[in-house]
Amino acid sequence: MSKTIVIVGLTGNQGSSVAHAFLQDPTWKVRGITRDPSKPSAQQWTTKGVQVVRADLDDPTSLTAAFAGATAIFGVTDFMGLFADPDTHRRAAEQGRTPNEVAMDREVRQGKNIVDAAAATLGSLDRFVLSTLSETKKWSGGKITFNLHFDGKAAFAEYARERYPELWAKTSLLQMGVFAENWRMGMTVPKKVGEGVFKLQAPQSGERKFPLVDVEADTGSFVRALVASPPGQNFVGASAYLNWNEWCAIWARVHGVELSFERLPYEVLENSMGPLGREMADMFRYIEEFGYDGSDPSVVYPWDLEKKGGVHVPVTSVEDYIKRQDWSSVLNA
Repeated sequence: MSKTIVIVGLTGNQGSSVAHAFLQDPTWKVRGITRDPSKPSAQQWTTKGVQVVRADLDDPTSLTAAFAGATAIFGVTDFMGLFADPDTHRRAAEQGRTPNEVAMDREVRQGKNIVDAAAATLGSLDRFVLSTLSETKKWSGGKITFNLHFDGKAAFAEYARERYPELWAKTSLLQMGVFAENWRMGMTVPKKVGEGVFKLQAPQSGERKFPLVDVEADTGSFVRALVASPPGQNFVGASAYLNWNEWCAIWARVHGVELSFERLPYEVLENSMGPLGREMADMFRYIEEFGYDGSDPSVVYPWDLEKKGGVHVPVTSVEDYIKRQDWSSVLNA
């Protein structure tokens, strides 16, 4: 009997990776949801065999219909997309709040809508995988208060635990690590300072390790592993666990150049990026002092799941990720 996985955010980087992974297994049918199934980025999935359906995270009824009959569900939200929405900034100005707070409120509502709709499928559902992050305020003892794209996700995961014990018994959490592709947006990108000499700057020490993830290549591997594993996993989606000094050494070796790391003050972000800079600064403070996962003792990494549960989780090496990217704009600057 075939199984069906329903993927939220089919055209996003996490959702598309999950779709690619499950399309490789003929025992699974793949259903992906998007707000506009007619757009080209959605239509290309139809040609690959995905059932593309319309649903909106702000419309609970549409989610319930899209999830009907699911064997597995992958739920994900997009804080940064909500933050970038002009309507978020308009509402923030009207309410005298930061756009971060307005975006978090909407992300929490959307996350709860996903949870509510998943709870309506208990008759068919075997596994609910929810993309989330650690609860910053909790694990920092209240010290870090403005890492809202973490805390919002933690809030709707906690909502699932408290509101729906039967759903929670079928749930695993996926805490995605630092996106390797963030360099494309100008953050943590090497900068040329001389012939064959580069510098990378970030508001973090070069020695502090963190989970780095190739989102496009590895998210699907993580979700397949979580669907194949017993529920109750608090899984950190990491392709590697390293620090910036190690990353710089690998990048330099791949390209045959020199790359050094320089720590930036948090104030550089706060003074140059407005409310988003304030949030990014608090995120880096959290990682530096408490760890990306807050040192939560319940978390497992891909290599832990393989050792303890016998489930193989293929991941992309940092070297392979770097080799696969087009760095010409950086190298030829």
